[in-house]
Amino acid sequence: MSIGTIFSPLGLILASFSTELWHIYLSQGILFGLGSAFVFSPSVTLPSQWFTKKRALATGIAVSGSGIGGVCLSPMIQNLIASIGYRNTLRVQGSFGFAILCIATCLATSRYRPPPTVSKDGVVSKWYHMFDKNLLSGKFILLLVFGFFVTFGYVAPFFLAPQFATRLGEDASAGAAMISVMSATNAICRISLGYLADRIGRFNTMFGCTFLAGFFTMVIWQLSSSYGVFILYCVLYGLTAGGFVSLMPVVTADIVGVENIQKGLGMAYLITVVGNLLGTPIIGSLLSAYGWTASIQFAGTMTTVSAFVMLALRFVVSKGKVFAKI
Repeated sequence: MSIGTIFSPLGLILASFSTELWHIYLSQGILFGLGSAFVFSPSVTLPSQWFTKKRALATGIAVSGSGIGGVCLSPMIQNLIASIGYRNTLRVQGSFGFAILCIATCLATSRYRPPPTVSKDGVVSKWYHMFDKNLLSGKFILLLVFGFFVTFGYVAPFFLAPQFATRLGEDASAGAAMISVMSATNAICRISLGYLADRIGRFNTMFGCTFLAGFFTMVIWQLSSSYGVFILYCVLYGLTAGGFVSLMPVVTADIVGVENIQKGLGMAYLITVVGNLLGTPIIGSLLSAYGWTASIQFAGTMTTVSAFVMLALRFVVSKGKVFAKI
């Protein structure tokens, strides 16, 4: 987290001095992205180390901050850009982020150090080795497949909401408001689903919320012919789609063990890079070539496929039991 505390704000501040596009790629793209990864991954793994009975709820509270931040930062940044310009806004955001991250890093405490990875021939893997082959059980591979598919559809509504609102005859600010609505309900979702997961089972909750998110996308978003219906979709999607963010750490801990959660979750997040990187361009290309139906159905299908992968994992973990708290 200390590395991310330096890299992430520095990326924003350096971006404020950019004069070429490749400057943005290096600063706000690569440097800020690396810093964010160093900060985010520890922040979602640490709660699982300290809680057992209420692990999902604790993790949900921890990751709800990103939803709350989306609600607060969006209007703040818009006002700052209008008043002091985008370059000074990046500097303010970098300074503000550095102060917050310093506090977070001071408060973060690890309970378990990642155990060394030892291969079958007794060779200890280096710290920079990303994959631990010893963790690749059938259950964990199913979780990786889930992580691969779910991110292809997760970000689509956030990116396309302003454009879809314009299609319905609203202005861009109405679409931006829907991003805030989804971010706010996402924060509620991550806490409430964490509580629900501790009550009815983490795998059950993960399947249920992911399936509903895909269903809402394929049906309600597809049939949104008015702004009111689209608002309903944004609320429902926000209340269900963020479940995998809060539950991925606790599900990973259940599969690989809490002592291996850093390695396991790192591998799971590495798989999600594919969907995060390619999902939005693919959906944008489908929108340009075939229209809204193709892009919406692609996003919903990817989410639904991931839900059924999670269902398969749930039955593997429960050994075929239908009614079980898993």
